[in-house]
Amino acid sequence: MKPVKVALAVAVLCGLGYGQAQAIELYVDTKTKQLFAEPGRGRVKLGTFEQVSEPEKGAKETKRSVQEIEKSLEQQKAELTAMETRLDKKKETMKAVEKKIDTAAAMTPASTEKKWYDKISIKGYGQLRYSQLLGNHTQIDRTQLMTPTDRSIGQNQDLLLRRARLVVSGDITDYLYFYLQGDLSANIAGNTAPSTSDSTSQGNYFQMRDYYADVFFDKPHEYRIRAGMTKVPFGWELLQSSQNRVAFERADAVDSAAIRDERDLGIFAMWSPDNIQQRFKYLQKSGLRGTGDYGMLAFGIFNGQGANRFEYNDTFHYGGRFTYPFELPMDQMLEVGVSGFGGRYNPSTTPYTNSGRIIATPIQVGNTPFDTGRGYDDSRVAIHAILYPKPFGLQTEWTWGKTPTLDLGNNTLESKPLNGGYVQAMYKLDHFYGSWMPYVKWEMYRGGSKFDYNSPYMYVNQVETGLEWQPRPEIELTAAYAYMDRTNLSAGSVSGPPTARTSSSYQRAVGDVLRLQLQYNY
Repeated sequence: MKPVKVALAVAVLCGLGYGQAQAIELYVDTKTKQLFAEPGRGRVKLGTFEQVSEPEKGAKETKRSVQEIEKSLEQQKAELTAMETRLDKKKETMKAVEKKIDTAAAMTPASTEKKWYDKISIKGYGQLRYSQLLGNHTQIDRTQLMTPTDRSIGQNQDLLLRRARLVVSGDITDYLYFYLQGDLSANIAGNTAPSTSDSTSQGNYFQMRDYYADVFFDKPHEYRIRAGMTKVPFGWELLQSSQNRVAFERADAVDSAAIRDERDLGIFAMWSPDNIQQRFKYLQKSGLRGTGDYGMLAFGIFNGQGANRFEYNDTFHYGGRFTYPFELPMDQMLEVGVSGFGGRYNPSTTPYTNSGRIIATPIQVGNTPFDTGRGYDDSRVAIHAILYPKPFGLQTEWTWGKTPTLDLGNNTLESKPLNGGYVQAMYKLDHFYGSWMPYVKWEMYRGGSKFDYNSPYMYVNQVETGLEWQPRPEIELTAAYAYMDRTNLSAGSVSGPPTARTSSSYQRAVGDVLRLQLQYNY
């Protein structure tokens, strides 16, 4: 007997036994199509059935009820079968769609993957500067005032295109990054200042500033080798871009007297853990004027004669740097570090004037063979500490070492001690009409200036105070006043104290300077 008929027979007997109408709920299993009198998993309720005929009609009415139920069951079966057919068709449609999606995904990388030239970016910045000598200092002092880093300072110097940088860079692959920077405002050697007797002097040549590649050993970019023309990992301000620096120029102690133009041909190994990389990025992109990532730890070798200069001995300079940016309470950031380099340096020499007499080139003392090359001991050690402006900032660097230095009294050139540094305070305001940063900077240096002819002794005592205003990210305006007491490093200079009027090279000059600058970033 079928399960449906058994259930119906039981229901009929129960109804007859009690002699009155009894309601019963019936359920059908969607898979087995069996009929049940109780609910359960996978069972669909058919309805509630009740005996409504008179007891004496008995079997006849029961037979009719059974037939009606069977008919209803057949209808339910037909509906379930139609439903299963529709579900099967939908499954087939979904499989076809999924197959198309998988095929498209498999084809996408090959058809839309970026080429290496699509990953290259172009950026840069320019600086238009105006300088004017001020104050009541003597005319002889004012005419001789100059700095090795800013050609706009001096007589007949007003507007100057200080920097005109163009940068092309990009990640060629996950393991190779390249960086190329040129400067359209460079001057060639021997053509660094206008001449009253030669109106044909020209400047603004296009010169390479950087050209290097980073070769990474892992995808997180924690380990890499940097090779090419690059900034030498030394100090902090030397590595900070002039685009981000608030003061007009870097301090002489850690820049012009150490690694002028900040760059040289070299190979450096660099290591920056991932969390330190993120801090370097934050310090640079948040407006806090960070240096970028030159490695938490870096060391390597470089020529030592400076950027775009020929090597004059057969020895490398070697150097290293360690720096660490700390996250302090009260949302402060502090970076401290130590760096140094050493090697042999060959300065260029030329006749100069002393007490009105033209003296032959300096007598070289201590220029002894070193390995297969020659040169003078040129070494530095430096420390730095930077409290980033949030909103008050304070930065300082100091360096000690030895470098070739001219002794005017004996007309000799030999390696002598040096020391110098700077302290700078600034305050960052971001509340109205853009970003404002007032600052004051004091710097000093006592030692040789190896990149200038005869490596003269340089005395620097300078105070600069100014205000930078950035109304928009692409525009910066800076105004600054500076008191300068420093050595004129030109071998052709012939000045002296007003009381003595002796004509000698490498005299100190004193002056007050007003400088204005417009910087545009792109």
